[in-house]
Amino acid sequence: MANYSYSKEFIQNNVLLGEFDQEKIKRIFTKIFDSYNPKIEAEVFDSFCEDFYELAVGMPVSNERIWRMIITDMLFNYDERGYLEAASPDNGIKRKQFAIIANVVIGKMRKK
Repeated sequence: MANYSYSKEFIQNNVLLGEFDQEKIKRIFTKIFDSYNPKIEAEVFDSFCEDFYELAVGMPVSNERIWRMIITDMLFNYDERGYLEAASPDNGIKRKQFAIIANVVIGKMRKK
């Protein structure tokens, strides 16, 4: 156990992201929010997509776990501001919903 390092676990599970632009991000999130709960309010959808694009372009991270945490945190941030519709009041349920959405987003962003 003396050689164990938690930070080494983050090095595993790297994901190779494909090329994407703002339009591709909008298409991805349109499909996702049409399919999953919660939904994002229409007035902030473009802003959400722009925020995600800026985040994705500015992040030199290829680790899948970190991406899931970032996407989940972004969804929680929008939820706290009241921009997500039909979000559960239970944080445990929200965490599961957001984790599912994060996995789908990563799947769509992977290089094929």
